[in-house]
Amino acid sequence: MKTTDILRFWTLRLLLGLLLGTMVAVILSCAPETAPRSACRDALGCVWVEPDEAVKLVSLQTFSGPLETVGAELVRTLEMRIAERGGLHGRAVTIVREDEQCSTAGGLVAAQKIATAPNVVAIHGPHCSSAAVPAARVLSEAGMVLVSGTATAPSLTSQNGKRGEHHQPGFFRTAANDQFQGVAAASLTYDFLGLRRVAAVHDQSPYAAGLTEAFAEAFLAKGGEVVFIGAVAPGDRNMRPVAQAMAGYGPELLFLPIFSPEAEYLIQAIRAEPELSNLILLSADSIFNQPFIQGCGDVCRGMLFIAPDQIQSPAYTAFWDGYVQAHGTRPVGYFHAHGYDAASILLHALEQASFPEPDGSLRIERQRIRDVLHGLRRFPALTGALSCDAFGDCGVPRFKLVRLEASMDFEQALNNTLAVYAP
Repeated sequence: MKTTDILRFWTLRLLLGLLLGTMVAVILSCAPETAPRSACRDALGCVWVEPDEAVKLVSLQTFSGPLETVGAELVRTLEMRIAERGGLHGRAVTIVREDEQCSTAGGLVAAQKIATAPNVVAIHGPHCSSAAVPAARVLSEAGMVLVSGTATAPSLTSQNGKRGEHHQPGFFRTAANDQFQGVAAASLTYDFLGLRRVAAVHDQSPYAAGLTEAFAEAFLAKGGEVVFIGAVAPGDRNMRPVAQAMAGYGPELLFLPIFSPEAEYLIQAIRAEPELSNLILLSADSIFNQPFIQGCGDVCRGMLFIAPDQIQSPAYTAFWDGYVQAHGTRPVGYFHAHGYDAASILLHALEQASFPEPDGSLRIERQRIRDVLHGLRRFPALTGALSCDAFGDCGVPRFKLVRLEASMDFEQALNNTLAVYAP
């Protein structure tokens, strides 16, 4: 090849390279710039939901064992509320179910799993107080928020106006603190039933122990006698020693806020003791549901229960009708409205704490979620006007005394009201 040809070749190659570089520069200069995201200045950090992703919530309920039907009911209330709202800032909201098994171990394992999952925004639940104790700690430390409609142990929020033993800043609830339920049970026992000698049995869980303590303190304050307090453990089947020990004190009423199947074993042992044949049995939300009523049978007829007194309103009627229409069955527990309200205030807080970004993503600020919840005042809900205090209690303390008569199902018993306690 001649020298002139070589020079011509390299000159042409250089010109083509320059032309290509110019074309690329022009193309890049014409392409739209990717809008930068806002800096996260939230104290607990932000969750970024990408343009093609849905907002991820966890429903942390009991999906196994005797309470699994109630757990399924609670997640349905979240699904209903999401469907009614139509998502969050135009985004779809997906629900991930996690089973806390209504136990301390189950709550811990589920919470550890959730805490390491990517982009979980918040938690609807937990269901049981025993599971809530570890779950609230793990998830609160991870910067998350939990809103429960059912976990009622005083230690989770406050006791006698002071921070509870297991209080965590990320935990909120729409069910009333059991301190109020214990006072309601004691007041109705003393003032309405006219009884003066009572016994109590708990299962050593935060829920049952806290509720028993509140009941006993309130009953003593009224001038009554708490003649016996016993304890059983999960898995106990032989309840005869407890029943026999109780019989020696001659109580008129037994308060037993424990769970199935231990509650059924205890009731059977009590009914087998001649000295306790006239003992009145009073329990609470731990066993007041359709599965317990079906399983316990005739031996539980005549039992009394403390239950939230649901406000009847057009909104509640619409919820009830919508639930039945969607699922072909009625709710099986009495915290369905509280679960729905927990979903309502959680979604409200998420909406107030989330911000669409220019690139199509959604920025959700974790601390702001908590701040919005703490700032709620008279939020309109199915269970009343909700206001959250400094400890995370948002529920309205209003209760009623009901009696389970022969041939009644759960709904009939829930409506068989004997008296109302509304401080």
